Amino acid sequence: MFFPMGKLANRIKFVRKRAKLSQEKFAEALGTVEDVKVTRGAVGNWELGGGISRGNLAAIAEKFGVSLDWLESGRGELPQTVNAPSDAQPLTSNQKPHTLTDQIKQNARIGEGVGAFTRIPIRGKGMGGKEGYLILADQYLGDVLAPPALVDVPDAYAVYVIGDSMLERYQHGEIVYVHPYAPVRKDDDCVIQISMGDGEPPHGFVKRFVSMDDAQLKVRQLNPKKVITFPRNKVLAVHRIIMGGPA
Repeated sequence: MFFPMGKLANRIKFVRKRAKLSQEKFAEALGTVEDVKVTRGAVGNWELGGGISRGNLAAIAEKFGVSLDWLESGRGELPQTVNAPSDAQPLTSNQKPHTLTDQIKQNARIGEGVGAFTRIPIRGKGMGGKEGYLILADQYLGDVLAPPALVDVPDAYAVYVIGDSMLERYQHGEIVYVHPYAPVRKDDDCVIQISMGDGEPPHGFVKRFVSMDDAQLKVRQLNPKKVITFPRNKVLAVHRIIMGGPA
């Protein structure tokens, strides 16, 4: 299962981010498809969930070297590499975040990509509570060096562990590193994002994945040991933690 790769719009965005292109450059790389010039506006519309022809999907798959079946349906493995046009001029990994302040702020937004930086944003203002929740507000909270597994992964981020609800695995104040596109399996540690409604920013929890279906998400807390259930319609994302350790 993929989170949130179940949406076509996110798969298109994933390809673009992995190619390290802006929407404008992505459109330029596609050129003319089915006698229609691809525009930045069209790409933006696709990434917002707007309609896209199969011809354009086929063009994306061919141009960037990904499976058309995966792009259309989400079936199969997440592409590990994406071809970038030879004339593209993406950001390079040796550019430092402090020289790209505006872009870093944009990259710190929930759901936006990190691009080619070797640092990833920290998300989530710690609030605590008995289940150790985080406020995942749309604000820049700093950044940390990315572990090798997350370099150039779009939307990668880190959060601080709040409280002792996962004490057998993580201590209060440790940092965990999150891969939002890795498949989540039973007993994987993850960051779940829960909608609070009424314009409130989502809450984030560091928990252990149990299961999810159309009705509910089940996760495990380690201290005290219990299974916590969330309504499926409140679940915004389930993102896999790939590693954690002292800040």
